[in-house]
Amino acid sequence: MRRFLSIFLVIIMHCPMLFAWGKLGHATVAKVAQDHLSAEAEKALAGYLDGLTLAALASDADTYRGEWTRDMGFVPSNIDEARPPWLKSFDFSTPLNIAPYSHMITVDKEFRCYRTDNLDGEYINNIAYYVDILAKELKARAGEMDPYERYKAIALIVHFIGDMHCPVHIVYRPENVLKGKYKLWWNGEEKSLHGVWDNDMFRNLGCWSYSDMALLVDTASEKEIQTLVEGDVYDYASDSAGCCWPAISACHAGITLPATYATDMRPLLFSQLRNAGYRLAEILNDIFVYNE
Repeated sequence: MRRFLSIFLVIIMHCPMLFAWGKLGHATVAKVAQDHLSAEAEKALAGYLDGLTLAALASDADTYRGEWTRDMGFVPSNIDEARPPWLKSFDFSTPLNIAPYSHMITVDKEFRCYRTDNLDGEYINNIAYYVDILAKELKARAGEMDPYERYKAIALIVHFIGDMHCPVHIVYRPENVLKGKYKLWWNGEEKSLHGVWDNDMFRNLGCWSYSDMALLVDTASEKEIQTLVEGDVYDYASDSAGCCWPAISACHAGITLPATYATDMRPLLFSQLRNAGYRLAEILNDIFVYNE
């Protein structure tokens, strides 16, 4: 039974429908961020990443899902009642050695992002909380960290900031309207809304490289960027949830999306990608300004 559960966990963790933005979207966010790094942050990152760009590691959190992250909606400390039924009999004494990082954020009815991943024993998905922890650790001791753990922390931050700006990676409480997994119809095909945002939105743009996409979306003025990066990672998550809600709140199982959905949603797609890039740069600039 334990072996079966282990295999089951790995299969779910690698389910492709859960990957936000896809590789192109995450690389676009990373490229926008790379173009807005301070000289100090760019120098520090080049040293820590052996010359790799942020785009090169932007999807590592998906590649190593099951190794780096456990996006399962539970942690061993959860009260039994808060666990999904199939997990109630899971042997939590078996160490998984995987941090309970999810790939989603959770907000309340006013779109405010929580500052924890545990509400009275109930696990909630919260990328912002994990980014906050990872960023503080890097800022405090990046130069002393094990190189692999440092690389992983940077890669997770790059990926999670992209995730939190993807509409189908936001959990709205108490309605919890959108999980992204239900089926709907678009262009005569049955799809999940999550799949539509992960890949189909990009396919409708044509054949663009991530550098091309970055040029398309990086259109804000310096004044606009300064406004967009005000606050902290929780503010970023809250703003993202508010921006995305009008576009997805009317979606539900079985509906037919208009043929123009990709075109209609293009301004939101572009603004979310660019905002994620600006905010990722701001976080990295803050972390590495003293860690050249």
